[in-house]
Amino acid sequence: MSDEGGNGLGQRFINLTDGIDSEKIDYAKLVSSIWNYIRSYTPDSPRPQFNPEVLIKLLQRSQDVFKHDDMVVKVNGPALVFGPIYGEGDSMITLMSQAKKIPPNITYIFLGCYLGHGFAQLECIFFLIAYKMLYPDKIILLKGHHEESISMEMLKVKDWLYARGITQEVHLEEILVEMKKACSMMSAAALINSKILCMPGGPGLTLRERGLKPLMSLKKGMQSIADKKLMMEAAWSVLLVNEAQKDMHGMPFFTAQHATDFCKKNRLKCIIRGRQMVDEGYLNKPKEVITLISAVAYLDNFRNYAAALLIDKDNGKVIRYKMEEGEQLSLELVKPGMGRNAVV
Repeated sequence: MSDEGGNGLGQRFINLTDGIDSEKIDYAKLVSSIWNYIRSYTPDSPRPQFNPEVLIKLLQRSQDVFKHDDMVVKVNGPALVFGPIYGEGDSMITLMSQAKKIPPNITYIFLGCYLGHGFAQLECIFFLIAYKMLYPDKIILLKGHHEESISMEMLKVKDWLYARGITQEVHLEEILVEMKKACSMMSAAALINSKILCMPGGPGLTLRERGLKPLMSLKKGMQSIADKKLMMEAAWSVLLVNEAQKDMHGMPFFTAQHATDFCKKNRLKCIIRGRQMVDEGYLNKPKEVITLISAVAYLDNFRNYAAALLIDKDNGKVIRYKMEEGEQLSLELVKPGMGRNAVV
């Protein structure tokens, strides 16, 4: 591999773990290092590089922290809810900056899908895990469908790691294994003020039949097949906007009426979820469901807003922004590609 940057000039790599001891990780320094990389990124920037030992220790230690979170984390007080990020680090830090509220004075809840085809394919999840190590009770990372083991294989996470200067197979394998373990310990949902349910997907059939309490009672680690279905639906379920579409190819789904009935049965005010692309950054349809996406101009093919939702007591405020240049494209007309000058 050459030592040149993205334009063929200058240094190829910038080590985001430079000066960080793997045995005593300075989480604040790591958060700051990744933030600064994302903030200053251009297509010609040096590629990010990581010390594999730091990543391995970060992921191993995070597993104990994730394990202590309930399967449905109870949150009181103000919270900022982020939709899927899909590796679009610029969207993530822009929304955080616009909110002007940071932990420990507020709880951040993320609806999964940290990995993705943006330029910060891996940096987003490493940033958020390090942030959680700083504020374990104030950073809530839910498990989305991109955090499933099979999704990591399909996304070719090992290739992304290789592009970041981690070339030894033993390191590639160990980091991937520890990533899978850490993500398997992430919670399925969060409950704000006992009334607002946050989850990446939504109430699939099993969750609708069994209700919220069985999901809340699950312990981290080994689960039965029935319990795993609850967790899978929480991450994967799709809102069926067109109820005439009955063939979902095995994908769990719910309709507007399902959401209304589920909220009434479980005494919920609403469900905040991710999982689907929405042009305005958020979609309040049906009235009991708010769908968020926090990746602006998703994969460069769309001109959707990126949005986050600030919840304070019974009030909600949408924070969002949009990239104005370019033409809006349709999911029906174009197959999404790599987003915002992805590293790989």
